[in-house]
Amino acid sequence: MPATVTYDLVFSSPFGGYEYFAHYLRQHCGQMRLSFFMVNDTWVHEFLAKMRAGEIKVKVFLDMTTDQAILDDPYTMLANEAKERGAYMIDDPGRTNEICHKGRGHKLLVEYGVPVPETIILDREELPGFRITDEVRSRLGTPFVVKPAMGYWGGAGVIVDACSEADLLRSVEQCPKSDVFLLQKKLAMKDLGRHKGWFRMFYICGTVIPCWWDPLSHEYHMVTPAQLKKHQLTPLRKIMRKIASVSKMKKFSSEICMHEDGKFYAVDYVNSTPDMSPRSFYENGVPDEVIRHIAWLLFYEAMNTVKKGKGFFDVDLSEVDANVPI
Repeated sequence: MPATVTYDLVFSSPFGGYEYFAHYLRQHCGQMRLSFFMVNDTWVHEFLAKMRAGEIKVKVFLDMTTDQAILDDPYTMLANEAKERGAYMIDDPGRTNEICHKGRGHKLLVEYGVPVPETIILDREELPGFRITDEVRSRLGTPFVVKPAMGYWGGAGVIVDACSEADLLRSVEQCPKSDVFLLQKKLAMKDLGRHKGWFRMFYICGTVIPCWWDPLSHEYHMVTPAQLKKHQLTPLRKIMRKIASVSKMKKFSSEICMHEDGKFYAVDYVNSTPDMSPRSFYENGVPDEVIRHIAWLLFYEAMNTVKKGKGFFDVDLSEVDANVPI
């Protein structure tokens, strides 16, 4: 029987734009003598087979595949196999599947007091008889937003200017596997000078990293400490920490809108596969310094797990200011 090969950190992702992120994970692992392997489309089937045969063991498994588990997807099967064999999961695939379902996630966040837009949740079975009545319009306004509970890459099924049942059906046709659909009040972003009040927020192992994000151009900019103070943006971090507490996720991104009335609302709750495409390679990519910082935080989480807190560093990274990239 072949000897078992043990990897300290395995990073699983089918997305081609994540090599920059993977490079920094690999570099940090090399510097601290941790073994690293990136599973992509080339390796996923062979890696899964060898893990099932007991030829590969994984200590820390970093999953960047999909928000909702498709049971026969090889990446889903790989994550579940790693969990069953005792790997430390970033994040647990079962928990990811539960919280990233927008319908179930919405109800949970409302229960724990996270501010969200006015929302109507519809099961697929309710759709044939559903009508946009005057009561619905009074709750949501016109236009409103339609989104599937089961997310799809590239925003498929998200209709941001819906006005009628026909728009709801467009979302349904684009997302045949989604069991639930959300109709939400469309929020108006507050004008904050150079930027609008819309934010793509990252939560990584206790650290919150805020970015300005334009939902039309998809352009990122880092939020500076001066901007946090000037625009009174401290609720952003409070909301992210509340979502993290409720979701029990170690890494995710969220979208938060500062409405024109000055109130903050979580509008896209938990994305377990935050964008890691760098701006240096992609026009609408994440600032490179943010990706490097995220890679460091995830590596540090993995290293502490592998080394079992033996004190390679004496700094608590949960206290590091998220606006100072490492």
